[in-house]
Amino acid sequence: MVEYRHLRPGTAATVEDFDLESRFQDLIAGVNDKLPLTVVPVAPELAAPKSFLRILKARHMNWQAERFRKIFGMRFTVKLPPLDQMNFIMYPEPGYDIPIFLFFCLLTGRKAICHVNVNCAGDDAAYRQKWLAPLLAAQEKHGSFECADRYPDWMQKWRTPAGIYGMFPRERFASFMACGLEYLDIYLDLARRAEPVQDPVRLAQIRTFHGQFIDDLRTQDKAQGMMAKMIGRETAKRIFYEVTT
Repeated sequence: MVEYRHLRPGTAATVEDFDLESRFQDLIAGVNDKLPLTVVPVAPELAAPKSFLRILKARHMNWQAERFRKIFGMRFTVKLPPLDQMNFIMYPEPGYDIPIFLFFCLLTGRKAICHVNVNCAGDDAAYRQKWLAPLLAAQEKHGSFECADRYPDWMQKWRTPAGIYGMFPRERFASFMACGLEYLDIYLDLARRAEPVQDPVRLAQIRTFHGQFIDDLRTQDKAQGMMAKMIGRETAKRIFYEVTT
């Protein structure tokens, strides 16, 4: 198992626990250890877009790896209100039935808005047993993440029993990160062993799945509108179309 420097389940929260930049760097290093990453250049105006009144600092990154056509990373902070966010998405090559992995956290002054999920390219029992059952077993070690928040309507189709989504007290942040990193570790082990799909019908289903997921992120995710207010509509749209997806 990859060792993550901040992975300390069961310990009290400290200032370091809320250092998203260090956690993000640890995450990328951990992925690279298991699945060597190749940096994909991003246009400078999209990699570090300038914001109105300089209230936002943002970085957008892309990589490629064996079996993955695109890996997306994002870090941004906002001065007022104080926000600190990371986002990480792994898009497999459409010749594999590997799920799309999504790992997101936004820290506010008092809360942690968290989302981790494997967005599945299949729904049969064998597929769920392979990709979801190990995550559900891992989640049991970190306590319940049930909360009153519900998935946005456009995300309902991607919801899985292993998915975690909601607004939590900051005290739950360390547990969420530990669980999410364990999910990622399991996911990477399974992805590295994945074999190409040969059945043309199944390949067509996988391509449809990828197209729908990408279209939903580009057209339904309200984060694009929030970014547009700070960096301009055209730049925000380009980031979602050229970098995020």
